[in-house]
Amino acid sequence: MNDTLRERSFHVIFGAATTAAKAFDLVLLVAILASVGVVVADSLPVLNARWHTELRAAELGFTLLFSVEYLVRIWCHPRPLRYVFSFFGLVDVVSILPTYVALLVPGWESFALLRVLRVLRMFRVFSLGRFSRASRVIANALTASRYKIGVVVSGVLLVALVAGSLQYVIEGPANGFRSIPEGMYWALITLTTLGNADLVPATPAGQILASIIMVLGYALIAVPVGVITSEVIASRQAREEILSGEESGRLEYKASAYYSHDHPIPEDTLFRHAVLRTVAGFLNARGGRLVIGVNDDGDVLGIERDLEYKAWDGDRYVNTMTQRIGSDLGLDAAAMTTITMEKFPRGTVCNVEVLPSSNPVFVKTSNNQFAFYVRVNNTTQELKGNDLANYIKRRWD
Repeated sequence: MNDTLRERSFHVIFGAATTAAKAFDLVLLVAILASVGVVVADSLPVLNARWHTELRAAELGFTLLFSVEYLVRIWCHPRPLRYVFSFFGLVDVVSILPTYVALLVPGWESFALLRVLRVLRMFRVFSLGRFSRASRVIANALTASRYKIGVVVSGVLLVALVAGSLQYVIEGPANGFRSIPEGMYWALITLTTLGNADLVPATPAGQILASIIMVLGYALIAVPVGVITSEVIASRQAREEILSGEESGRLEYKASAYYSHDHPIPEDTLFRHAVLRTVAGFLNARGGRLVIGVNDDGDVLGIERDLEYKAWDGDRYVNTMTQRIGSDLGLDAAAMTTITMEKFPRGTVCNVEVLPSSNPVFVKTSNNQFAFYVRVNNTTQELKGNDLANYIKRRWD
């Protein structure tokens, strides 16, 4: 009973597609916004003077509510430490700590505003997925170009050091440049085109140097923008190449292999339907590609839910799937599949490339029987009786 309750709680609290999960997210969103409103109201002198006790009691009540929610998240998660040290896990705990610290150190209650960061997890509630996808595209582009951007930043710091030292020598303390660090500060704000009215070169040589730094600043700004843009374009082209086309006789999309996005389905049943049947269908037909982590519309969902649910990394995901295909379809079938991972802005996708089999492939069912599947247009069908005999004769004889 406890295991069933934990699993159902996990689907509601960490899920997004079911009605219960969406309702939970909506209630949580209202609570977060209300608690932030209480903190903002308490900072207003007029409201603080009249309603301070009530506002503090409300804030403490919200904190206790979020504390219970945080403990429940830890309890129902298959791998609690993974949640605790995840980005949202850290945001969740940071959002409740200030109120408790404020009981010992007055003034910390204002930091409870940090819980507004929890609203980030609400992107999945409304039709804000496109904004979330856009942010992931930019984040992935920044990650891919981090070394190039690091070179640019290093170049900026080097230019600031040289230009700041030169300006210190040229202008000197008489014109406000009292040290090399001050000269570097002037160089940095000049490179970023912000400027500082308190640090203005007075000599012709200093003004020439300032002009060079300003022009160089525009060039340095353009470089990282171009690098990031090229990574965004490359990411989009890669997605179009892998996810091009609709489901067909040689292409099938599955949202997941283990985690049920819509409603609770036994793990083994889901895996057999999503993976084993489809792979067998491709093996018995002309081959094809199974893409896991993508819904029927071609939208990337990622296999992160699978990994989180099973508490696996990518290598174990691939190895376990390979072993399962080998045990249920045969080692020959496993040898004719190639499983790879592809990272996209929205998540990681699992590609299962399947070659056509030179022999009929049967799927071992849960009751140790065997079933035969074949790919028919964009569906996987089970063949029995005369249909099965005729197909095998036509396909392999």
